[in-house]
Amino acid sequence: MRLFSRSLIVAPTSYIVMHKQSLYQRFVAGLLIVSMSATSTLAFAQSTTLDPSVAGRQAQSFGYELLQNFQDSGKPTLSGQELTMPGTTGGKLNINDLYPGTSQKNQRVNSFFFPGEYSTSVDDYKSVHDSGQEMDRTGTGAQGTLWDDAQNDNPSLQGAAYKILLDMTNRSRPDMRNDPMFNQTKDTLANLNDLKKEFGDCSTETTFKKNSRPAHVPVYEQCERVVDKSAQCEIIHNYDAAVVKHYNGPFNLDTCGEGCTQLWIGQVGDNYWGGWCAVYEQSTTVTVVNPDAITSAVLEYVEYDDYMQVWVGPVGQEVKVFNGPNENFPPETAGECELSTNWRQNPGIDVTQYFKNVEAGKQVNFKIRVSVADEGEGFGRIRINYDPAKAITKDEWVPQDCVDAAIAVKDGFAKGTAECTDDPSRQPVCEYVQDGSGNSIYQCDHNPEGWTPGTPYDGCQYLNGVKVCENSLKPSPIAGIPNMCRKVKVEANYDFYKGQMGCYTDANGIQQCPDNQGGNLDNCGEFENNSQCGFIGSKCVKGAEGASGECYVFEDTYDCGYDANLGTVEKEVKYECSGPIRCMGTDCLDITMTQNNDFAKANALLNAAQFMAQDMACTGQDENGNPTGEENVVCSVFPGTAGQCKKAVGGVVNCCEKPDGISMMDYVTLLMTVPKIDTAIMSLGDTNSIRSAYVSLKEPITQGWTEISQPFTSSLENVSGVFDKLTQGYDQIVEGLKDSVANLYDKAFGSIADNATTGLGSSAGAGAGAGGASQVGADAAVTAGQEFVKNAGNLIGWVGTIYTIYTVTMLVIKMVYKCTPDELEMNVKRELKSCSYVGSYCKTEILGLCIEKRESYCCFSSPLSRIIQEQGRPQLGLSFGDPENPTCEGLAMEQIGQIDWDRVNLDEWLGILQANGHWPNADNINIESLTGAGTTFDLGERINAQERALERLKDTDIDQARIDVSKTYKPFTGASPTTP
Repeated sequence: MRLFSRSLIVAPTSYIVMHKQSLYQRFVAGLLIVSMSATSTLAFAQSTTLDPSVAGRQAQSFGYELLQNFQDSGKPTLSGQELTMPGTTGGKLNINDLYPGTSQKNQRVNSFFFPGEYSTSVDDYKSVHDSGQEMDRTGTGAQGTLWDDAQNDNPSLQGAAYKILLDMTNRSRPDMRNDPMFNQTKDTLANLNDLKKEFGDCSTETTFKKNSRPAHVPVYEQCERVVDKSAQCEIIHNYDAAVVKHYNGPFNLDTCGEGCTQLWIGQVGDNYWGGWCAVYEQSTTVTVVNPDAITSAVLEYVEYDDYMQVWVGPVGQEVKVFNGPNENFPPETAGECELSTNWRQNPGIDVTQYFKNVEAGKQVNFKIRVSVADEGEGFGRIRINYDPAKAITKDEWVPQDCVDAAIAVKDGFAKGTAECTDDPSRQPVCEYVQDGSGNSIYQCDHNPEGWTPGTPYDGCQYLNGVKVCENSLKPSPIAGIPNMCRKVKVEANYDFYKGQMGCYTDANGIQQCPDNQGGNLDNCGEFENNSQCGFIGSKCVKGAEGASGECYVFEDTYDCGYDANLGTVEKEVKYECSGPIRCMGTDCLDITMTQNNDFAKANALLNAAQFMAQDMACTGQDENGNPTGEENVVCSVFPGTAGQCKKAVGGVVNCCEKPDGISMMDYVTLLMTVPKIDTAIMSLGDTNSIRSAYVSLKEPITQGWTEISQPFTSSLENVSGVFDKLTQGYDQIVEGLKDSVANLYDKAFGSIADNATTGLGSSAGAGAGAGGASQVGADAAVTAGQEFVKNAGNLIGWVGTIYTIYTVTMLVIKMVYKCTPDELEMNVKRELKSCSYVGSYCKTEILGLCIEKRESYCCFSSPLSRIIQEQGRPQLGLSFGDPENPTCEGLAMEQIGQIDWDRVNLDEWLGILQANGHWPNADNINIESLTGAGTTFDLGERINAQERALERLKDTDIDQARIDVSKTYKPFTGASPTTP
């Protein structure tokens, strides 16, 4: 209500009383006011028994105690309309009784505050808060009700109070500048320094400490490694199995069933030694290949004549484990030499420890000593049980390149054959043939060990006494080749990446149908050899993986970015009080200060807020931005668009290469300038003719979401020197506005055009290119000024669009790439760090072909928009989709509200600003750089805000202006215009 906002503030209660009282009463009232206000202070100041700092801290401690009691006893609870305070014993309180306008006990008060039908719904009053027009209408109605109540013979309390206010407005307005009381007040204000000495003499000292921290700006680059192992080669499958192997001496090893091997020690035979009481020694040494596989070992059988000993252990360290047939061993001991017996015994002696307690590859020796009379022999058998799953000692297919080639043939990524030429597991083919003498013999094409011709063959082999079958070996790496195959002949020709690519029309309107013949299988070398590039990861391109799981096109990612040093400032405030009354800073209170010293992060979040207001897209509107009425207008921020570019896999065609010659500095300058222009214009007063012209031009675009001009405008550029001279009529204002904005853009685009002409060369074509570049820069500046006011709803996106169009035009002039316009535009945006990589895939419908690779991106209006999308989507459980179907839509405001901004890292954006000259240097921040000649808005004659304000107040008598207004000011009272 306007009267309340204008009259109540300037009419305190003390003044209302003095208005109708005598001079004596005025004097007494003034004396009481001064006395009462000074009494407590003087008494406290003169106290000598209590230190102010002690009193302050005691009061603070008492406050903390009250707060703790409040927290411990619980908080007030609200159930429906009933409010219950903790710790009370009385009844409950109806919250409507707290506010006269909501209580049903006083309908008259209701009608006073809310004329007409009263609603308790907050939604019914949202329009009042959001609309000045609605607020005026509601306030006018309320004032009309107050007026009627005040004129009543029996007014309500509110009506009586309002009548007092009305009486105050209906009075003379004398010039009080020479009134003694006002002069005394002026004298007091003019001599505050004298008063301050008595009340503290406190001062503050603020120091600013410079600091810095690094911020990394990543520049991700993708490259390809194409697998081509075309070859004619042979694969050897080396496999072996054993628990022990022969090392030295007489030896025989055969199988005794699944998981069982028989090791014969000594020479098997009869009466091969002679003599009388002659001692013979014989050793059988074996290598323990796989001690972990052995589960037990037993000396189960011996045969000898006449005496025999068995010694076991490392060579030279054997120990005796058997002596038969008794403890005698003539002639070394007593006893008959001839026992006339050929002994066959089963000792059953456990010798497991001699196999298990050795390292793999070490030897174990079995020494047999036999005492013979006349003729004799000596040998034995050890039964070794093992775990078949651990018995395989070698199982490899080599060389790997040839294996890969065979796999590629089976996957269909290479043409050729892969055939097994030595397969022991195949069924032997046997037949009767005649030898050279005419005899008929039974002959097989191969005779596996342990197999008897004429009997069924199970496909297994016996290696070192171990039975090896197909299920004993690892699966064959080549589909269709059996596990037991020993040799594979391979012929492979990789041709999956060779052939005709799809046709397209390039930026010059010429149809291109490239033929990919390879020649560039690995283009990662430039990043590998660049010390600035760090390897990030590698993955298989979608569609380039065979059925075997092998990948034929790898995509590697490198980060070739840079670090930027972010300078920041930390503020520290110190207090010093030397007066008699010390209560400043932490002198009387222990102050806990919470502040954000990360200036960099605060700056980035402010940029995010501003960009949020000027980077949006809305549905439910027609091409002119007007609501269609067919659906609700729904707006989202930071919208993006999907894009793709092509590469010849292993070839030379590359439409994903980012162009050279793009000035990131110019782009960031333009990007940071445009929001300032919109903010400056929208911050002008509602009655400003320039703002009105601008709003009328941008209104069709922003009609669906008026909030874009409300939350993030700044008063910094309220006094805009750019438009000071535009005071003509409406049409002239609009044209002048366009011209002024064009001048600003000309300033930004000027350096762009200059940069574009640099480095084009001295050829004839380059000369034409240079001229074209200048014209493009000039045209861009004019277009920018004319089109700016038509794109206020998505200013950030418009900046990227116009800069991209300009840059693509430059690329076409220079005739660099034979690619489509869409690819050129997207690559410009990639170079401007506005695109997020989604992934890649092979553009083909034929399995086993990957001639053309497509890279997919989501491109946004600015680097900051892209960074927030990348940081926010994981928190929201969102992704950018898959490479063939990217998802690049903007984020709804509800989703923005769900983002935890403490987890959003905007260092990359800060690094971009710093690297491109837009990071504020504390040494250069002053009123001139912020509002004067140092700003983007300077067109050659701009003065800073302080000087502009002083210029506008020059020769102005503020006191006289106040008196003049008081004499002519007539507040709105609510009286009807027809009231007599």
